[in-house]
Amino acid sequence: MKFTFLGTAAAEGFPAVFCDCPKCRRAAAAGGKNIRTRSQSCMDEKLLIDLPCDTYLHMLQNGLDLLKVRNILITHIHEDHFYPRELFYLNKGFSHPPADWPGITVWGSEDVRSEIEVLREHTHGMVRFQEIHAFTPVQIDKYTVTPLPAFHGTKHPYIYMITNGEKTILYAHDTDIFLPEVWEYLEREKPYFHMVSMDCTEGAMDDLEYNGHMCLGRNIRCRQKMTEIGVVDADTKVILNHFSHNGKDSDYDSFLPYARMHGFITSYDGMNIQI
Repeated sequence: MKFTFLGTAAAEGFPAVFCDCPKCRRAAAAGGKNIRTRSQSCMDEKLLIDLPCDTYLHMLQNGLDLLKVRNILITHIHEDHFYPRELFYLNKGFSHPPADWPGITVWGSEDVRSEIEVLREHTHGMVRFQEIHAFTPVQIDKYTVTPLPAFHGTKHPYIYMITNGEKTILYAHDTDIFLPEVWEYLEREKPYFHMVSMDCTEGAMDDLEYNGHMCLGRNIRCRQKMTEIGVVDADTKVILNHFSHNGKDSDYDSFLPYARMHGFITSYDGMNIQI
């Protein structure tokens, strides 16, 4: 299983648009892994997770062939994760896919439906929608995907447990420390995660004054509880992702020592993980 982090920033990007803060200036000057686009990931180059406005850039930067993509998982409807206008360009005259290309299925909560229904009319069936429900596994290509309710700011946000039968990952963006019903599910079902990608929007902070995202302190506490219930261990690759310039020491170069100190991997745009 190959997992690619296409974009690893929060909504504003990093450096952020219209920003002159010290972290953005530092990231812009340093370049490289400090430059982060909006959050998106891909499994085995054919299952996309989220559809931000930076999808086109991710295609160019990573050699991503979008005609190989058959399915897109949407975590929630905030536009840095779901920019459905991108799919409008499957309309006739804007793109010319092969005649036998089957189109794309978008998977998400009921929040996603209205946007996709409009697109389906314009794209002549090239875009389809499958509604999915919390704690109910669905088969998507060779993957079994189980949506779990996220702790975030939309009506039905999801995090995703994804397995190909041999390896299992947990993709936990955008969310706070998991909801009680998620902990109950994990303790009951006891999946073993070979990789966990956790929200670290606020960087090296120990805690936050708001709910809906995480920081390093919350990541530590979340991993500790996952370890206690037996769904991760020392061999699990725990990756911190989705960084904002508003976080503490959240540019890549500044955050990396914190992550290493606590045994985490720091994501960056274009990072590939073999699971």
